[in-house]
Amino acid sequence: MTAMVVSLGAYRGRPGRLLMLVRRVAMADQAAFARLHRALEPAVTAVVHRLLGDGAQADEVSAATFLEVWQCADLHTAPETDVTGWVVGIAARRAGEQHDPRTRSHPSGQDHSAGAALAELLNQRSARRNPFRRV
Repeated sequence: MTAMVVSLGAYRGRPGRLLMLVRRVAMADQAAFARLHRALEPAVTAVVHRLLGDGAQADEVSAATFLEVWQCADLHTAPETDVTGWVVGIAARRAGEQHDPRTRSHPSGQDHSAGAALAELLNQRSARRNPFRRV
């Protein structure tokens, strides 16, 4: 089996392909999530590092961005969804929250790299939001 490298460039001009991945992620498709992560991780990393600089805080925000994508994909499956804008917007919002002491993440001593977060959330199906569960 060969590793497939997917980049956002492969989806330019074909936003329906990213939307199809989000729809599959909404159904807890881990392979689709991995492809979506590989496609959008460079854009997310670029935004977060531009806003926060290099470091653990930027890695934590990137990981939290993809956790939110995994948890909320079912809310963003409409045909007009701009997947790249949605995901990069999450990253920018989360990076901005790092400057606000009321919303800043607190260090937990855990590995918050995007890769570690991806592995963790794919192993924890309970991390998915259930749209049919009453809160």
